[in-house]
Amino acid sequence: MSKAPGSKLPCKWLPPGMPGSSISEDEKAKILFQLGVITEQLSRLRFPQAGSLFKQDGKFHIKTCLSRGLLEGPRDILDDILRGPFTTERDYYEALITALLEHAECLPLATHCFFAPIPAEDEYESYTDRVKATDHWNFFVAAQDKVDSSHNRTDLIIAGEALRNMITQWTTELPQCFPTHEQNRFALHHADLSVGNVFFDEDLTITCIIDWQFCSAVPLSMLLTAPGQPQTRYKIHDSLVSVFEDGFLHALKHNPSPQPTGMEEHLRRILNTSRPISLFTRFVTLDCLNDYHVFESLVFESLWQLTQPPEKDLQDYFRSAQQSDKYIARRAEAAEDDPTAEALAKYEKDHGLEAGKVHTTIARRLTLVSEWNSRYRKEDGKRRIRRNAGVFVADWRLWKWIADCLRDLEES
Repeated sequence: MSKAPGSKLPCKWLPPGMPGSSISEDEKAKILFQLGVITEQLSRLRFPQAGSLFKQDGKFHIKTCLSRGLLEGPRDILDDILRGPFTTERDYYEALITALLEHAECLPLATHCFFAPIPAEDEYESYTDRVKATDHWNFFVAAQDKVDSSHNRTDLIIAGEALRNMITQWTTELPQCFPTHEQNRFALHHADLSVGNVFFDEDLTITCIIDWQFCSAVPLSMLLTAPGQPQTRYKIHDSLVSVFEDGFLHALKHNPSPQPTGMEEHLRRILNTSRPISLFTRFVTLDCLNDYHVFESLVFESLWQLTQPPEKDLQDYFRSAQQSDKYIARRAEAAEDDPTAEALAKYEKDHGLEAGKVHTTIARRLTLVSEWNSRYRKEDGKRRIRRNAGVFVADWRLWKWIADCLRDLEES
């Protein structure tokens, strides 16, 4: 094993909103431009199937796909999902969605509460404000053990199945992005091109990329997505996405070895559709902090209109689904694994919910207002706290409002 040339990033690339010094925007742009160039080089390594490379008898073969959405973390124990190799883009994306649905049904969801996204660094003016918001979020999701509850699991299932309809329709109605006449439609993809896996010289020129064990052949639309930084779960600014795309197009134009006839124009078209796939990947792999807003962004990236009438927005869709026989039954089935009242009381106490505490009162009142435990039922004509309102989303706007209220109380 040889030593990687160069060294890790000499200065930190901090997520938005994190305190401390970070590399400059120009330095970030230089890195993203080079990653775009490298991605163009990877786009030339194409295969007839999607899957991972395995060496056998001195040759490399495409076999089971080791993509993070299919195997990483707890998903390696899921037996009912296909892991390839895949011969069509639709089959590959379908497998990722199936993995999400299976995960939502039975695996721990960590911090992924769909309608209560964890506060993100870039949503707050200061690190202190974000920490306070996270404290309130922790107490809110601890009440009723929301994250792993049957309600949250069903919310994620609704989102996943809506996404399945979108992707299926997308691959059907946009054939120019998924051509069937090319034999090698999949390209080599590094699963994590964040700066932690990149080595540089003193001028921030990339010298080496490490951690290739999970590289796979994937659809070109996934390859051409700008990598999150400083970790994959963080969305980079649109200006840096543009720089990444500029790097790719620069390499596409100036590479001394031309792409096959027609391939350059095909890659340009795919590059224009890659941003929704970036959101799609982050959501189905649960590699994001704010699942609801990532899904919401997917909706506005022109996918929603493929499957829903223009007058039906996201809130209406979820409200209708939560009152449908299908999902009421799904939620009831999932509820068989919800904790008993005694176990729930112990869980809440272990997570700091104590009677008489301000944070406990806030968490319980918000749970009541959100109608958390009564969303999956038919309209029965009885008066509800939020009748005719949209779904309750406990995001940064709520936590900022609470912080302002508590500040006013302290000053009065």
